[in-house]
Amino acid sequence: MSRLFAFLLPRKPPISTGAAPTPRALPPDTDGSMTMMAKGVNDVLNYYVQLTDTKASIFIAGSVAAASFLLMHFPEGVQARALYFTSAASLGVALVLATLVILPRLPMRSGRGCVFWGDIADCADAAAYRDRFGAAAASGILDEEYAVLNFYTARILERKIRILRRGILFFLTGVLMAIPHHLMNQ
Repeated sequence: MSRLFAFLLPRKPPISTGAAPTPRALPPDTDGSMTMMAKGVNDVLNYYVQLTDTKASIFIAGSVAAASFLLMHFPEGVQARALYFTSAASLGVALVLATLVILPRLPMRSGRGCVFWGDIADCADAAAYRDRFGAAAASGILDEEYAVLNFYTARILERKIRILRRGILFFLTGVLMAIPHHLMNQ
């Protein structure tokens, strides 16, 4: 049973940037081109995270609006109540799932990276971050840090989309059950 609802529990990705899981296969990024490509991938991933969060926000509003409008009257009769409770439960689950999509996923901080916001915030002050960033840039490993960040951002995005899909299905079920209930109570 716990495995059935495991997708509802937030999980932290196991690592943030600043850690190299394997030895670097490429020479240092001396001209910055690899870093720019990795940053471009990061920008695309962040766009999709924002898009997914926006869709989830729309389904939060839609679930509340659908429940408020379509389920205004408590019905008489067993069949009408079955539709009512099925719709209310489905819209409630859709609301919870959409909320889980927009809740931030916080990977653990390595304390060594210079592109993940959590690692940046762990610096003692702006000078410490400047020095950390300068060392990473001078050694040509910013692209590597972006690659790690991109990997975990993609994992978070995949999970958000999977939860959003389930939320959409529950939303549609709730609305499809609420429409007949609403029409019967007109």
